[in-house]
Amino acid sequence: MNEFDDDFEDGVYAVPNSQKIKVRALWNFCKERNITPSELNEEEMKQFLETKKTIKKETNS
Repeated sequence: MNEFDDDFEDGVYAVPNSQKIKVRALWNFCKERNITPSELNEEEMKQFLETKKTIKKETNS
């Protein structure tokens, strides 16, 4: 995971025309709870997804 994450300075992975995923935060959250990302419920997963609204809010802060 560390090698993968090193390629993304801000810890965010994006696929064109898709939501961005905060990979490092997701990895740490799951590691602390000894679970996999597929075990997260929808509400838990939302905190690791960036949408256009959350990106705008972060840049305006």
